[in-house]
Amino acid sequence: MSDLENNKENGLIEFIEKTTSTINLDKATQNEHLSTILENNTEYDESTSKDIIDDISSTIDLIQDNFEDLQKAKDEGKSRTEWFKGKIDQTIEAYKIDDPKELISEIKEGLSESNTQIGVEVFGKEINISEPLLSTKYEDLNKTAIINNFQEEIKNNTLLGAIVFEKGSVKIDDTHKEIQAVKDYFNAKLDSPTDNAFKKAVSTATVIAQEKDLLPKQLKDKTPDEIAMIVDKGVTAAKVAYKLGNGELSPLDAVEYTIDRNVAVLNSAITRTCTRVGGAVGGKVGAAIGSIFGPAGTVAGAAIGTVVGKVGGYVVGKVIGEGVKKVANAVKSVCSAAWEGVKSVASSAWEGVKSFFSWW
Repeated sequence: MSDLENNKENGLIEFIEKTTSTINLDKATQNEHLSTILENNTEYDESTSKDIIDDISSTIDLIQDNFEDLQKAKDEGKSRTEWFKGKIDQTIEAYKIDDPKELISEIKEGLSESNTQIGVEVFGKEINISEPLLSTKYEDLNKTAIINNFQEEIKNNTLLGAIVFEKGSVKIDDTHKEIQAVKDYFNAKLDSPTDNAFKKAVSTATVIAQEKDLLPKQLKDKTPDEIAMIVDKGVTAAKVAYKLGNGELSPLDAVEYTIDRNVAVLNSAITRTCTRVGGAVGGKVGAAIGSIFGPAGTVAGAAIGTVVGKVGGYVVGKVIGEGVKKVANAVKSVCSAAWEGVKSVASSAWEGVKSFFSWW
């Protein structure tokens, strides 16, 4: 890593240390403190800073609400497919979607194009692991066929994300400071009461780094809610790797948890976009999905998870480094058919990632 790259990474770490000092505050007080930190470290005024923090906070809360709702449904015997189908039904009704077929096409295209572009832009080769959607008519039995197809796309994206994280896994060194709040995040249980606060803090640090041009150009135009979703995916992946690495999670549980989180993020992206644009989705939903699940979002999420892992301390970083390899192996096993399609190009993945981003 060059001196310039090192300075940019250290800049992000400095802001992570500042923002994570807020994670033990109640929600309203944390938002106030994060808004002040944002205003004091950027050119954003008080009103804009407050709006950005509100966007970040509500997005992280929405993802967690979706995830908890999915877990409740599974506890009641429902499948992930049934849960997601119910959410799509709610979205179509609540936002009076003009043409449900258009929404279905957008979700499909956003997911499949994300996976294709990860192959092209990150690995340097096109990867064709998507199954076509035979019909976008969202009715009767075809509803389940459509949602199952989306589930496969999310599994494939989870596989590609795990490979990117594996190839760029945490490099252990003694030069990074240990931030206690980060260490506490990894040692707390999954879905700890402070996890949401931690993700809001890291999202804020990332927005500050974005405003100061410390992040790669691919993240320059991401909105605060997109940054929040990318950060949620990245720091969650790092924590899952830590929990698998230290034996708290089994490989299959780690994969299942990660896929559930990704489906929760996907539904959050869909509903956030529909809230903003209403029933005329017109390209917006697909673009939002691509922004988060495509190459820029996938690499950035892994990179932010890696940076956070570095400042969790030597032991935490070492366990994450071992854990990401175990997660990747577990996902490859679960998504074996897709892995066969990816295997030929995966060996060059990290070289592609390094060239895709300038300093991660």
